[in-house]
Amino acid sequence: MSTASQAVNVLNFLPEKERAAIRAGVSTYDCTMGIQAAIDSSSKVFIPSGTYLVKQIDLKSGLELYGEGSASQLKAYDNSLQCEFMMVTHIRDGGTKSVADNMRNVHLHDFLLNGRVDEFGYMQYFYLLAVNATSDMLVERVTFHGFRGDGMYVGSGTLHDTERHNQRIVVRDCLFDGLVKANRNGLSIIDCDTLTVDGCTFQNIGNAKLSSSVGAIDFEPDHNWGIYRNIIIRRCKFIDINSVNTAGITFFNGHQTGDNIHGWTVSDCEFVNCYWGIYGATKPKTKADPTDDLTIVNCNFVNSIRYDVFIGGLSNTQISGCTFQRSPPGSGPGGDAVRLGTYVWKASDNAVRAVVTGNTFIGIRPQMGAVGIYGANDVVCAGNTFIDIRGSCLSFAMDDTSDKARKIQNVVISGNVARRAPQASGVSRGVMSFLSTSNEMRTVKATLSLGESYEYNNSVEDGITKIAAGSAIQFLGS
Repeated sequence: MSTASQAVNVLNFLPEKERAAIRAGVSTYDCTMGIQAAIDSSSKVFIPSGTYLVKQIDLKSGLELYGEGSASQLKAYDNSLQCEFMMVTHIRDGGTKSVADNMRNVHLHDFLLNGRVDEFGYMQYFYLLAVNATSDMLVERVTFHGFRGDGMYVGSGTLHDTERHNQRIVVRDCLFDGLVKANRNGLSIIDCDTLTVDGCTFQNIGNAKLSSSVGAIDFEPDHNWGIYRNIIIRRCKFIDINSVNTAGITFFNGHQTGDNIHGWTVSDCEFVNCYWGIYGATKPKTKADPTDDLTIVNCNFVNSIRYDVFIGGLSNTQISGCTFQRSPPGSGPGGDAVRLGTYVWKASDNAVRAVVTGNTFIGIRPQMGAVGIYGANDVVCAGNTFIDIRGSCLSFAMDDTSDKARKIQNVVISGNVARRAPQASGVSRGVMSFLSTSNEMRTVKATLSLGESYEYNNSVEDGITKIAAGSAIQFLGS
């Protein structure tokens, strides 16, 4: 991206009589045409501090657009369709499905976009930044404030059946603040090959009236030609993403047809007061199907309302070095820290090749278990520490499903520690068991035989039940 050209100042493209009011944040002037003229005239455009009422700003290749931090505010002019996309690369059928034709080398930094959701309310397709058919974009230190739909939309076009692809998008040190939880997603990914989200904060995002594809970051391609792969989410914070059915991150692989969807890493992130921390929505899969390859490492989950990590039927998942905690211990309505497998729409989704290692679980009050294994093929749960679990550390489902496809097999449980923390005076901790069987999320008396499975070298402190009363679990490894 070019930095050689001298920056033009957008104020020089706006009426002189309006400039003082813009700088003071009290202008009612429509700044759209002036800012657009500045962008059309130069590859480097500066937005001084002030409040600029705008409708739609069209970006271009080779552009650096920047301000003076959140003091440089672009604010939705009104709630009309003219403000549907505040800032955009391509809309409608702009661009082509060939990435060679993409808009490229766009650098946006140090300004604030305000969608005014607190004034105008929710509107699904109103985006602060819409990115389509774009390669090599860097967005850093931008505040996405009060978005009505998505804060930033990385899509395949703004028409439903338009095929467009994005490449190499970096979102760094940005703030996504939904303000009043009447929006959709902070960052919505429909199509992107190689995405890095680094050091961002997502807060106050959600909408209790909408479906589960709502939250801080939502990966949800619309077509089988959609791409999202080579995803890195690191050093991010997800705070109060706690409307019902709302997730810090949602990974959806329903349009996976081969190599188009896979390869996601979430590392060194914090999830605080989220309904779900990470939610994996999937179609039923087998070992022969293309893999998802989700890695979650060194993350901290505190006071999730339901699941911290819901794998569903994702394949090749690793969860390592994470902390899952309820504070105070046993608080909240109850939910598993990690859930493997699910049964939805009368179809069983068994997790395939799941590794849960080196994690710490503290004070979880689970529905099934701190690790709830509903359906899974190849599971390793090793080297974890379970402290003051208000129920079972690991629970295996006995539920009957109409498709008869729910299975638990090839399970290794090894090297885990189950213990109590020093007890505070007058605090009841209930019964804690290391293993149990469950049905419809409740511990039940049952006999379970697990083929090609092993349980060994686990340390269960005296006073903690090794296997819940009435359960008989046989590990049939040879």
